[in-house]
Amino acid sequence: MQAIPLRWRILICLFLARTALGFQFQVVGSVSNQMSASLGFSYTEIGTLIGFFILPGLILAFPAGWLGRWFQDRTSNTAGLLLMAAGGVLAALSASFYGIAGGRLLMGVGFVICSVYFTKKVVDWFSGHELATAMSLLVISWPGGIALSQLSHSWMAEAHGWPLAMWSTVSSCLFSALLIWLVYRAPPNAPGAAAAKPVEWGLERKEWWLIGISAFAWGVFNAGYIVFLSFAAQSLVTPDQTILAATALVSIASWIAMVAIPAGGIIADRTKRPDLVVYFAMGLGILSMVTLPMAGWAIPSALLFGAAGIMPAGVLVAMTGRAVAPERRAFGMGVYYIGYFFFCTVSPIMAGWLFDQTGDARDPLLLAMALFALTAISYRAFDVAERRL
Repeated sequence: MQAIPLRWRILICLFLARTALGFQFQVVGSVSNQMSASLGFSYTEIGTLIGFFILPGLILAFPAGWLGRWFQDRTSNTAGLLLMAAGGVLAALSASFYGIAGGRLLMGVGFVICSVYFTKKVVDWFSGHELATAMSLLVISWPGGIALSQLSHSWMAEAHGWPLAMWSTVSSCLFSALLIWLVYRAPPNAPGAAAAKPVEWGLERKEWWLIGISAFAWGVFNAGYIVFLSFAAQSLVTPDQTILAATALVSIASWIAMVAIPAGGIIADRTKRPDLVVYFAMGLGILSMVTLPMAGWAIPSALLFGAAGIMPAGVLVAMTGRAVAPERRAFGMGVYYIGYFFFCTVSPIMAGWLFDQTGDARDPLLLAMALFALTAISYRAFDVAERRL
């Protein structure tokens, strides 16, 4: 382990901790049928519970970035993971929509803290090195946690009830909090009190434009992915295929993404054409969602979505390194995640409402396709703005 450069050891630590975020986020989507059956929830309510995990970010993204002036990254992330564990306890002990919603909101408070500072940590450690590659490796921890949830939580809920799935997320968050506290260290050149340039409040005009566009791109991209994760399995349920089998099939996309995302970062770094990676991936991602509900196309479509649809994640996150100077990065990350939190809160609620209104799970997939198209458009807008500003 000592032979591994310190920045890569830090990345391994962050990877394992961030897996717990995806594991806890996806639990409601993975046990939605069991919660609907036992608690009588509609899919609009299920979508609302999914979105509530993201909702606190709309209020806390700015304060989270601003508090980086006073709190160490290690302290902030440990506290965030402990809040996520506490929210899991509340949700597991509740038997009503409002109780579970309160737990999801508390998880979301911890999630926004972790999200802002996990990304900042990687930018701090890898800026000037293999940033797109490192970001891609960090990003795959999210679909990795989601895939683990899809495989394990549906089975837990069927065999032992949905609260057990909630309890499993509590243990993963507690382990991750301990890991961050014991392992993480700030980089020697991190901006702060002892650095040549202090951490600054606010952004320059150019940075506001660039971080705003990158926030939009990251937000709509993740919103499309969340809608796919939450409702793709429903589009595959037939008299011959159960929800458990459909969820396992959709999880193929998340497992494949764990290879495709770093591959996308490596291709972007080596070819110096991250724009083509984004456009190519979004086109194939849309195609995969068109063909997914078609008879005989479920497995090829899930493979295609995992191999291409999520590939540009690291490239999109790496936009932050181009948008904001290091001394304003903590504040910039707060701005950046507002787009993510807004779109990822609203999109599953909209998708659930569409499903309730029409009873057709293909309608939420149409929403996901539109969000992927907006991702490609906004990346092009970022390139244009970067050159002109």
